[in-house]
Amino acid sequence: MRIKLSLFLVLAVTLMATWLVLDQRNDTKANAHNIQGNVFSDLKRYDEAIAQYRQAIKMKSDFAEAYNNLANALRQKGQLAESIIHYGEAIRFKSDYTEAQSNLGIALTDQGQFAEAIAVYQEALQTNPDLFRVHNSLAILLAQRGDFSEAHFHYQQAITLYPGFAKAHNNLGSALAQQGQFEKAVKYFKRAVRIDPNYVDAQNNLKLAESLAGTKITAPVGQKIR
Repeated sequence: MRIKLSLFLVLAVTLMATWLVLDQRNDTKANAHNIQGNVFSDLKRYDEAIAQYRQAIKMKSDFAEAYNNLANALRQKGQLAESIIHYGEAIRFKSDYTEAQSNLGIALTDQGQFAEAIAVYQEALQTNPDLFRVHNSLAILLAQRGDFSEAHFHYQQAITLYPGFAKAHNNLGSALAQQGQFEKAVKYFKRAVRIDPNYVDAQNNLKLAESLAGTKITAPVGQKIR
């Protein structure tokens, strides 16, 4: 009985060791496919990148980073519905994956699913409140639906976290101008132009806001989504 038990244990240990080696090899191969996919993505060869990311996921089914990268490549090809699915998979396997949440928010916005995008951005900020680009993207959507108080808060957060974020200054100026607060808007447009003297949208917004300062009319001053 002891001999049979010993043989069983030896077999079990051997099988476990073999499985671990194979599992490590799969992880290594999956990482290699993911890296190769990144190379193709950088070269804008998205079809080849997608094939590599799919291979990575085939080798490692819970590979959150590969799902996110696959979704990015699909989004670049305009395949938004499928990219949204894969961003969701990335987040399912890595619940605090704020990069995937941010990317999902962008894809949902591009798809016109604004309420869903707002919810995703809010979840990302609960995990990491220091994501200045997410604050800016969330603020734009909040301003578009008329929630200016919350939009102002998130623009200010973006600017506090990254004072050199010209787009956030411009977007906050735009939100203020939409409410008829042109004098305040001028201040933020000036800051945007000071940070980036070649920022044409901010230059045009500044001219318009200066011409309307002191009036009570509202103006459709443009905001950029990202």
